[in-house]
Amino acid sequence: MHLLSKKIFFNSLSLHASKLIDKVELPPPDLGPSSALNQTLMLLREVLASHDSSVVPLDARQADFVQVLSCVLDPLLQMCTVSASNLGTADMATFMVNSLYMMKTTLALFEFTDRRLEMLQFQIEAHLDTLINEQASYVLTRVGLSYIYNTIQQHKPEQGSLANFPNLDSVALKAAMVQFDRYLSAPDNLLMPQLNFLLSATVKEQIIKQSTELVCRAYGEVYAAVMNPVNEYKDPESILYRSPQQVQTLLT
Repeated sequence: MHLLSKKIFFNSLSLHASKLIDKVELPPPDLGPSSALNQTLMLLREVLASHDSSVVPLDARQADFVQVLSCVLDPLLQMCTVSASNLGTADMATFMVNSLYMMKTTLALFEFTDRRLEMLQFQIEAHLDTLINEQASYVLTRVGLSYIYNTIQQHKPEQGSLANFPNLDSVALKAAMVQFDRYLSAPDNLLMPQLNFLLSATVKEQIIKQSTELVCRAYGEVYAAVMNPVNEYKDPESILYRSPQQVQTLLT
């Protein structure tokens, strides 16, 4: 009887999970978890809580937990991935981070979930890398340093001095520095809107911190190139009047 009821339970759980894939919702406008995800996590929480408090032997309970998690989490992850598939890069990463974060906070309440928690964290970090790069790119583009930085990165000595490149003369660099100075005085004004949708304040802070490091690194490379006599900038200190150290100090 116990085995039969257990089989019925897992069958109904699998049925619920398979329905998630059949009818995938679009992500909500705030890029938070979908209602299907929230409802399923609530169900999962109830199932795990009842197993947690049961008198079943430890080994059997662990086996049940593993089966429940496989039954529910894998389809949930698939559902989120399909749901996010038509979003832009930053939107997709934000939605996935929020969804994975909700899964992680649900599982963290229970035993036997360590392996799954590690897997979820690994996936979160992959999407965080995307958001860190997107935020850094967002800043560099808006302060006019993106083209300059990319050109410097791809520049080869045989192409001649950078000062003679289109849009890399001292006038263009000074114009970019005006924009960059505005950013330095109020960096929070140049945050991607998606970052405000993140459910975890810690995650948001991590993205800001690490993307700022990328911006500082990019500025450092631009600074080194402009100061290099080979690139023939006249009076380079008047063009880039802030050292990389000063920039880093202002942003940290």
